[in-house]
Amino acid sequence: MSNSTFPRKWTTEFTKTLLSAPNFIVFSYLDFLDSVFCVIYKYLDVFFEGKASPCYCTTTKISENGSNGKMGGNEEIGMSETLHGRKKKLKELIVLIQFVEKLLNKKKGVEGDYRFRNQKKAAVHRLGNRWSDCGCDSCISWMKTDDPKLHVVVKEASSQEDSKGNPNPSENVIFIHGILSSSSFWTKTLFPQLSESKKSNGYNMFAFDLLGCGKSPKPRDNLYTLNDHVEWIEKSVISRFQLNSFHLVAHSMGCIIALALAAKHSKSVKSVTLVAPPYFPSKDGVEFTVINSLTPKKLWPPEAFLSSVMTWYEHLGRCVCLLMCRNHTTWERLIKRLTGVRDLNFMFLDLTKHTHHSGWHTTHNVLYRGVKQMDRNLEILMKSKKKVHVFMGTRDRSVPPDCGDKMKKKFPDVEVNNIPNAGHRSVIFRREKDFAHDLLQIWENAAADHHDLHEV
Repeated sequence: MSNSTFPRKWTTEFTKTLLSAPNFIVFSYLDFLDSVFCVIYKYLDVFFEGKASPCYCTTTKISENGSNGKMGGNEEIGMSETLHGRKKKLKELIVLIQFVEKLLNKKKGVEGDYRFRNQKKAAVHRLGNRWSDCGCDSCISWMKTDDPKLHVVVKEASSQEDSKGNPNPSENVIFIHGILSSSSFWTKTLFPQLSESKKSNGYNMFAFDLLGCGKSPKPRDNLYTLNDHVEWIEKSVISRFQLNSFHLVAHSMGCIIALALAAKHSKSVKSVTLVAPPYFPSKDGVEFTVINSLTPKKLWPPEAFLSSVMTWYEHLGRCVCLLMCRNHTTWERLIKRLTGVRDLNFMFLDLTKHTHHSGWHTTHNVLYRGVKQMDRNLEILMKSKKKVHVFMGTRDRSVPPDCGDKMKKKFPDVEVNNIPNAGHRSVIFRREKDFAHDLLQIWENAAADHHDLHEV
């Protein structure tokens, strides 16, 4: 090693250590604070509801029958390892939490763990929202129906006729948004652009709020696994509107759900378009790779720090939702009054229209665990000769920009489009017209390939 190399390497390591010190101090304090709020919320839940809500603070993993042990039933149900595997630096706090649980168990009935019910046998959802959740008409309207479904926005195809006066059959397109978003992600941006093109007249377009988001149901007894999201889409969109064939378009976390849905309905899907998919090759421990890659414990920038708090700290995240989501109507009125703006940006509104329970479980059970199934689902689509198109922004700060290239490397038939200078959302926003043109071309080509395949 040269004389100049050693000081440079030593300086680099020293700088990393120096910068990691504030991180360690702050997040160690947050570990302590989260454990304190664990105790506080247990007492508040007992006071307001008569029983404490279960949490994942202890390292014990609960199987489907409620017994302790390895993942077992959790793995089959679709629960992420990150729920119990987020290690706290101050492990002695676990003893305090367990002591409080025993104390509460002696006083009143406590839901000490998650008892998983078979939702196919008992499709009964626990009505009534948590005391810490919003109770406005928009957030609880789904409770007023006996058969709740996802909130769906439909843009029907315009009637068209061929040269002989016979009606042309229309095609269907399902749009799936990402985390903490809603159907507005598509209806406020892409739908107007598609409506301007005559080529889109032959397409029925379906955009919906995912389970736990926007105006869709937010059941308390649901674990918001990947399978749960797929089943609700089948119930609320595919079966409800009798879709025998369809195209899929998805953004960010929605891409994981889209691939699962496409693989399950590989005979019906015509094309799959993935925008900014969080792709990580499936292997042991990939869930922790994803959580450390997408939402690492960082103090800067502010949005990264907030994401890390919401991801790593169950009870501090609930505090944020208690402040922002439970009072979202108050915040909306306040901002309108201060700014004079009548219609607030839909992205701001979408951030607050979920419950902590739905957002927390969807993040872990879909975003972090769902990546384990992406390779298997892609293999099914490749064997079925389905077209998969990927659009990635080269300046995406939420998802590694090379995710598309990694997918292409493992699945050569996947078509990847890297959009220069585009970010996680601006890969669509600010270029809606171009993206609408690309989609129409993809759908036309898929229809032609489908026609040729049937002729053969």
